[in-house]
Amino acid sequence: MDSTTVNITDLIKGRWYHLKGDIQNGDFVTKEEVSRKITRITDKHIICECGRKFIINKNLVITNCKQLS
Repeated sequence: MDSTTVNITDLIKGRWYHLKGDIQNGDFVTKEEVSRKITRITDKHIICECGRKFIINKNLVITNCKQLS
């Protein structure tokens, strides 16, 4: 895994990233760390292909991830 930190403005939908931070889980906020494909980006969330909604805040760390086949 390439450990280069990625800015939110540089994210490319459909590409794999390693995400670590807070996720919105209904009314709860939990911490999560996954490598997933990004499907949507909103003002408040980064949404993965699995449905996880990472909250855009100071706890969010995004790094490049090798493309998985």
